[in-house]
Amino acid sequence: MIDSAGCSAAIKRKYGVSVRPQWLEKCASHIEAELADNASGAHLEVQTRLAIEQLLHSEISESCFPVLAVDSQQQVTRLPAGTGAFLQIQEIMDVGISKHAMWEAVREKEAFEQRGVRPSYLPDLDDDNDSSGVFTASTQNNATQAPPESGQASGEREPKIPHSMLKLVLTDGQTRVSALELTPIPQLHVELPIGTKVLVKSGRFLQPTGVLILDASGIQVLGGAPAQYKQFTLRSRLRSYLDQTRAAAAAP
Repeated sequence: MIDSAGCSAAIKRKYGVSVRPQWLEKCASHIEAELADNASGAHLEVQTRLAIEQLLHSEISESCFPVLAVDSQQQVTRLPAGTGAFLQIQEIMDVGISKHAMWEAVREKEAFEQRGVRPSYLPDLDDDNDSSGVFTASTQNNATQAPPESGQASGEREPKIPHSMLKLVLTDGQTRVSALELTPIPQLHVELPIGTKVLVKSGRFLQPTGVLILDASGIQVLGGAPAQYKQFTLRSRLRSYLDQTRAAAAAP
């Protein structure tokens, strides 16, 4: 039997967020299925680790109660005290680089990958990979592993996507807040999957816009890749933007 109350309390202590009972019930069923006959004997620490894996790959509006408070203007002006704000990346794009330049960088990287071995940080090409809805530690590690410095035995260096200044839209499942990095934050990169979870511990809000300014010491990327956002890759987002731009330019 899974200790749902214990897992919920451990998540609250770690991330400062309360999980929804309905989601926790489904999560417990997944954990019991994964542990099979060992569920009753699994230590709470193991159960919590598996619950956190499910949490990171969940849709935040379904799994968590909101943590952001808004003022009378419906703006977020401060972060929760203590652990910080457990949030989900809903949008991410580099606003310091032209979309055309980024598109060319993506194509160059794809060409490199087609010439050699598929980098280990990318998910498997198996279309059924996410069909079970259950994620394991190995899945999580593959999703968050940093790109290798070199991907070919020949010494050819893997092309990198430029990193200038990222703009993000973060959400607690109810409220959205725009965020900006003024200097590059190593943990953040434009290829992070939509739905990635982050813990924002500190930052300052610009008034009157309400934009949250991020710094490297105030944010922790936790990982996660909800299946419903799988199609929103950097390539697909860039292509959609460029198609819209071309359509607008061609309009009379």
